[in-house]
Amino acid sequence: MHDCPACRVPLHGYEEVCPSCGTRQIVKKRSSAFGSFKPEQPGINWVPFILTFVVVGAALLFAFFSSPLGKVLTQGPPAEDPMAKLTYIDARNIIESEITKGLEGVGATGKFTWADLTSNAPLDKGTDQNMQLTVDTSLPSTEVRKSIIDPIKDYMEKAKIMSLVMNDAKSHATWTYNVAPAAAPPSDEAAE
Repeated sequence: MHDCPACRVPLHGYEEVCPSCGTRQIVKKRSSAFGSFKPEQPGINWVPFILTFVVVGAALLFAFFSSPLGKVLTQGPPAEDPMAKLTYIDARNIIESEITKGLEGVGATGKFTWADLTSNAPLDKGTDQNMQLTVDTSLPSTEVRKSIIDPIKDYMEKAKIMSLVMNDAKSHATWTYNVAPAAAPPSDEAAE
């Protein structure tokens, strides 16, 4: 509270004009002991923007790593099939060396005969056609044949050996392993 400077009438402090004399008053802004309280303007809520950024980023990463390029980056280039590089002569040499190694491992020897599949006429090992391989041996036991033949079965088709015959002189047994040639891939003309 203060008094009017012209007429000394007590005023409350908010009157702009004195009610008694009409003199213009200087109104002071009010302030409390705690300062002037002014409510804070609402800011930007960043949570929806951050969540949107994280979700979109995760979706983009998932899409990238699901793509063929992402698979190459994470898994490396696809492994090549070692059988694809083999020629039929290489595969025949592997078969002959693996059978020889297996026979020597059990204390036996073998004689290899390469023959035509249909006429049984002897052929050179390097002939490019389906063949029959006959192995004449003398095994200490009939069960060891599996450990000799099983490792080379995967190479038979690549080597164009459609029939492998193993003759055991000791037990007078003959085992024949046949391979069916793979079906030819369908041609474009057949699909039309």
